[in-house]
Amino acid sequence: MIKKHSYLFASISVLVLSACQSTSSSSSSYTVVDQENMTLFPTHSTGNIGDVMPFYHEGEWNFFYLHDSPPNPGFHPWYRFSTQDFTTYEDHGEVIDVIHDLSSQELALGTGSVIEKDGAFYAFYTAHNGRLVPKEMFKLSISTDGMDTWNKHSLTLDPRTFGFDVYDFRDPHVVFVPEENLYYMLFTTRYAGLGAIGYLVSETLLEWSKVGNGIFFLNNTATGTTQRDSNLECPTLWFFNGYWYLTYSDQKPDRQTHYLYKKDFHDDWIRPTMNRLDSKGLYAGKVAASDTQMILGGWVSSDFNRSGEFAWAGSLIAHELKQHGNGTLYVDMIEQVKQTIKNPQPLRIEDTTLSSPDLSEVHFTPSSSPQNIVLNTFYGISRLEGTLSIDSIDGYFGLFFDYRDNESSYHYDIHLGQQKTSFYRGHYTQRLSSNLYTTNSFFNTSSELKFTLLFEDTSDYYGSIVTLYIEGQVAHTARMFRVNESNVGFYSLNSKVTIHDLVLYR
Repeated sequence: MIKKHSYLFASISVLVLSACQSTSSSSSSYTVVDQENMTLFPTHSTGNIGDVMPFYHEGEWNFFYLHDSPPNPGFHPWYRFSTQDFTTYEDHGEVIDVIHDLSSQELALGTGSVIEKDGAFYAFYTAHNGRLVPKEMFKLSISTDGMDTWNKHSLTLDPRTFGFDVYDFRDPHVVFVPEENLYYMLFTTRYAGLGAIGYLVSETLLEWSKVGNGIFFLNNTATGTTQRDSNLECPTLWFFNGYWYLTYSDQKPDRQTHYLYKKDFHDDWIRPTMNRLDSKGLYAGKVAASDTQMILGGWVSSDFNRSGEFAWAGSLIAHELKQHGNGTLYVDMIEQVKQTIKNPQPLRIEDTTLSSPDLSEVHFTPSSSPQNIVLNTFYGISRLEGTLSIDSIDGYFGLFFDYRDNESSYHYDIHLGQQKTSFYRGHYTQRLSSNLYTTNSFFNTSSELKFTLLFEDTSDYYGSIVTLYIEGQVAHTARMFRVNESNVGFYSLNSKVTIHDLVLYR
């Protein structure tokens, strides 16, 4: 459960009994940090975090989400967290309830969005009951006291009224479009057998109408997904610093969050080369934006490491989206997290196959035998930063976790030829397809490529969560079951890579 009191930070200078320069960080002192009330990946004591609906208002980031617990018989009410620093969260509990009646349209709630108008907050959500036809409609709840209490409105949007699919009609996302002086409601639907994002328009938020065929975006191979019949779930639309952006998550086969962009609202959408924002370690990503910051929120499965499938719901996760000069986006660690997790920590070489190990510059050379370097154990929330100088990866190169007796539990693998990063369970020299959990795009765009590994260990069954950020590109999130307080290391086979500027922070 997320505690409601604030983050306690203890800044204590402690002398380090360091080893020689080759096996220890050069810092002679470090700061002990009290992380008792901190988390990067919030969970809830009574259930998992399902689809996340981020909403920014007056300096506070709110994460509405579907609360996943056993049906009773209703399920998935809306809950809310809020934060300013993304390391401490206030738990507001349930905000919109389900109706525990098997005949009710609101037997379960689904994803939606929140928008503010004239001091009131409007939460549009999916009302779901698989026993009914249509199984999904849209409902509205309104708060007039700053999101503390919510009252259900009589508004009901029925797909039959507008000619939309009666089995796939969900995830309403409402945004104001100044070019049209209208509110747009985007949602997941189907059209002519294909996945689609439909839309309705309104001047008031209470009366909605359809324009033309009501299709805002139709799945296609040029700017859509690899399977045109895949549903496009949890869409978001927003404008930031001169560009419009659209995100959606494909229900199959990739189960990743994608984005498109364009300069003018009436232009065609552009799919960038790197259009996947994270691996399927983050699903159903939706975006909220302030004037200066874009935040992507989603969930990390509590059991996504099963063969070919991952379970629904888990922990909340958030990244910051940043903008290149040409309007394309890249994923980065949230700036507020970076400003909090900033205290240098001792970094040591605990084990290695290298003949002359030196943390100032770790050199892997082409060799037919695996090379590795094992660092010390990471506790709590840790941030490891460094720079990769990649000359060649003709074999394998990456990061591993939980090393013992020449084994490791999990590892990231960087593959230049396939232009991707992969996350596996098992020995760091093995790449069994049955142990491949997640992948994401990777491009060796610079001779000096910065990376950040963000790590939060847990002592519960679900295990630790890690995110690998590669500068100017993407994030790759994964969960390591039954692993906590893990050591971290690097491995290489037939590769020429130098790692330098390594720093560990808490």
